[in-house]
Amino acid sequence: MSPEPRIAWRQSTLRIIRVHPPHGAPYDQHTVRRAPAHDPVRARAVVAGLPTVAAVAEELGPVLRRHTGHPRHVGDLDHVTVGCWGDVVQICDPAFGEDGVLSTNLDDVFDTQVEAHPEARITAVCEMYSAESYGKYLAHVPGQPRLSADGWHDQYVTGDPAQLLRAVGIDPDAPGAEYPGTDQGDPFVGIEYLNLLARGLHSVFSRENLTVSVFRVTRTEDVRDSLAEAWFRD
Repeated sequence: MSPEPRIAWRQSTLRIIRVHPPHGAPYDQHTVRRAPAHDPVRARAVVAGLPTVAAVAEELGPVLRRHTGHPRHVGDLDHVTVGCWGDVVQICDPAFGEDGVLSTNLDDVFDTQVEAHPEARITAVCEMYSAESYGKYLAHVPGQPRLSADGWHDQYVTGDPAQLLRAVGIDPDAPGAEYPGTDQGDPFVGIEYLNLLARGLHSVFSRENLTVSVFRVTRTEDVRDSLAEAWFRD
């Protein structure tokens, strides 16, 4: 019997967040406890519509978002979590994982979300950590060019991060709205930046009470192949 494939990454953050109009105020560690309750019925509709999901095999018990974690075993790669809190939808799926070289899986799912929900602010992150780290960050603001940033050691950015902030009424030079730059002065996009567009919810607060639905799903052969390329190493 051949050994079970080994998860190659030590840690990961894989998340798409949609913020629908009217785009409320950002959450922080205090106000997040007043967020609307999770809607499991809506979550079932969201997971069923994902292009990475062939079918939902089982709905597991709901959990706190802060208790979800990185895939450790092969079976974890078929677990998808969805949180629906009022105007905010969060989707976490190992099928969003990639290394930017052998696998580039996040873009297609992100573009599908934008096509289906053009009125929403949509942000996505894929951070994969092992001996080295890879990151990809995507953002859609209605009426603005798509923003993309990714890389291993250096980051390649397409789009204008400051323009997207201005489009949502944020002064990119105001205190709390700055985002890091490289030594050369080029923009650097990360979780802190995505938080400005996504009501602060790309960060997971230590005492938050946000609940998510957990689904065990089946995959098409193409998605299974993409998962293998992204997650397994000899």
